[in-house]
Amino acid sequence: MVLGILGIVAVVLACYSHNNHSSEITPPTIKLYLHESNQIIKLEIEEYVCGVVAAEMPASFALEALKAQALCARTYACKKIMEDRQYPLNADLSDDITCCQAYVSWPQFEDLHPAQYEELKAKIELAVSSTRGELIVYKDKPIDALYHSTCGGQTESAADVWGTDIPYLQSVECKYCSASNYYETRQVISYQDLNDISGLVTGSNPHIEISEKSLSGRAREIKVNDQEISASQFRQLFNLPSTYWEFKNEKDDLIINSRGYGHGVGMCQYGANGMALDGKSYKEIISHYYKDTEIYKLNYQDN
Repeated sequence: MVLGILGIVAVVLACYSHNNHSSEITPPTIKLYLHESNQIIKLEIEEYVCGVVAAEMPASFALEALKAQALCARTYACKKIMEDRQYPLNADLSDDITCCQAYVSWPQFEDLHPAQYEELKAKIELAVSSTRGELIVYKDKPIDALYHSTCGGQTESAADVWGTDIPYLQSVECKYCSASNYYETRQVISYQDLNDISGLVTGSNPHIEISEKSLSGRAREIKVNDQEISASQFRQLFNLPSTYWEFKNEKDDLIINSRGYGHGVGMCQYGANGMALDGKSYKEIISHYYKDTEIYKLNYQDN
């Protein structure tokens, strides 16, 4: 395990720390592209992980859930770096959630939480420092540590979302996310809006159904009369929280009962918090959502 990880990860990260010939590595400094201001900032990677945790998970969540999020953020970043993806201004990572993870600086976080800033900042820093240098790995490689807000009771497999089977991103039962406001929601789409927004010809008495579902129960294909549209496209057109639906046709409207929020793959964040509140450790949380993975700790040099 050690040689495999160090051969793959440490050499890649060492290009930032100039420590290619040692089993210990200096925590690397990364260049982060801020897409709204079109500029780069330099951050030590553990400082970057703090900013991701602050942006991606409610700081009110239990400490063990925040620790699990820290592992996801660090692992996701390392995998992105290893993939040598191209970001603007020759950055290593971006804060644009369409291609990477969200990030907030501490001043931005203080603006969002003025009354509890010091308390929540300390909690996030504790979650990150308690897991310092830890990565989620599968067969000696950092995983694609995907996560989402709320799964609605069952996560989704990567194969059913993107068509690629990934052994550690399989559908798993989640009994812990019912506290989320998105666990169950209801949306109403008029047939007129359905026609205007989607371009589908609904007619005066349309019939709309889910024609194909994944093994987890999420929609894959929607049928409107004789016309087919993918569930992902339908979700995007109508800004729906997920593709975990039940449909009901009424006189003038389509009623959609949705479960969950997000793509459903990987760690359910509200589920992670529910597990933490139930006494589970961050390692148990990671093991539940990412099957057959291990946690590896990078051998950072002391400053």
